[in-house]
Amino acid sequence: MLLAGTQLGHYRIACLIGRGGMGEVYLVEDTRIKRQVAIKVIHSFVEEMASDKALENDIRLFLREMKIVAALDHPHILPLYDFGEEILQERKLLYMIMPYRPEGSLATWLARRKNSPWSRPRRLPIL
Repeated sequence: MLLAGTQLGHYRIACLIGRGGMGEVYLVEDTRIKRQVAIKVIHSFVEEMASDKALENDIRLFLREMKIVAALDHPHILPLYDFGEEILQERKLLYMIMPYRPEGSLATWLARRKNSPWSRPRRLPIL
């Protein structure tokens, strides 16, 4: 887990906002342009005992995800603002920067609306 206040380039970690299958997402401040954004990092970095093979596989998948997200252009998909790598705690940390959405993840947003007009048949064409 990254600590609040950790600086990655011009991004300062504020707090953990989510955890998924491959990574963790943190709220960060972009200190250059003074806005809040989200940063996603891979689990293998934040897990101290990750093997080199696990880290290598996660890096490959993370880079693939980054390329896919960068190629997408859709009003319902968050764009990739930036990406980078830093050496932190003597390990390479890959990250991607995306807009911060206070509403949370798509799964959270849909779960809050399970009894709304956004029923499953209406959601499927979007997904």
